[in-house]
Amino acid sequence: MSTRPSRSAGFTLLEVLVAVTIFALLGMAAYSGLDAVLKARARLDDENRQWRALALLWVRLERDLSAAIERPARVRGSAPQAAFLGEPVAVGEYAAQLELTRLGAADTGDTPPERVAYRLREGKLEWLRWPALDSAPRALPDVAVLLERVAELEISYRDSAGLWTPRWPPNANISLPTAVKVRLKLETGEQLTRWYAY
Repeated sequence: MSTRPSRSAGFTLLEVLVAVTIFALLGMAAYSGLDAVLKARARLDDENRQWRALALLWVRLERDLSAAIERPARVRGSAPQAAFLGEPVAVGEYAAQLELTRLGAADTGDTPPERVAYRLREGKLEWLRWPALDSAPRALPDVAVLLERVAELEISYRDSAGLWTPRWPPNANISLPTAVKVRLKLETGEQLTRWYAY
């Protein structure tokens, strides 16, 4: 009867290395999958914030345009400015593509009219509000960013004859346009247009 040496219980070094390698590969695959899910979620959250901000922009713009009144203003100590101003390109520190006088917020009681404006600056669509219609030269507006990553802002105005123009007022006899068209181009390539009629 021959005797063979018995194998001791346990794992060989090779078996341990194979097991560690398999666990490492599984861990890397799980991490890659989790990383892809987290990145996709972050991208969706970012897009959701952008579209929510866009929806709020349209609501604010509609509110301001529907409350526009024929009241000139002297903001920054300037000469009287028309109640409704539109310029294709805003030149100056506080210049804007669209500037208008509107009734004060309806939900705050008896508030005076406000001077508000919209401008595109460094890829951000901003909303400006001055402290008073007839303000001192050093009075600065409050500035709020409504939408980021905007490539273009184009606003057109329709007069009583139905003609569209990129500048308002077309002459001194007209105060408010009959309609406003706003076109936005986002940095991601989407183009969105809204019409507002009086």
